[in-house]
Amino acid sequence: MKKEIGDLQKFTVEEFQEDFDNLMDRVEGGESFVITSEYGNAVMIPCDEETEEWLKIYTEYNTDAP
Repeated sequence: MKKEIGDLQKFTVEEFQEDFDNLMDRVEGGESFVITSEYGNAVMIPCDEETEEWLKIYTEYNTDAP
């Protein structure tokens, strides 16, 4: 079952940098995290076929044109 973003464990950018190898191993193992900063948040998620397809569609068809 997939978690909601609000339910994911959160790390600051600094915490993520300090424990980078371990946290990347955990993401590769299927976990997801929110990375927080003063500029906004990012989500680290494992990439599966469904995610790859979504990213492909998003990057091919998303433009910043007005």
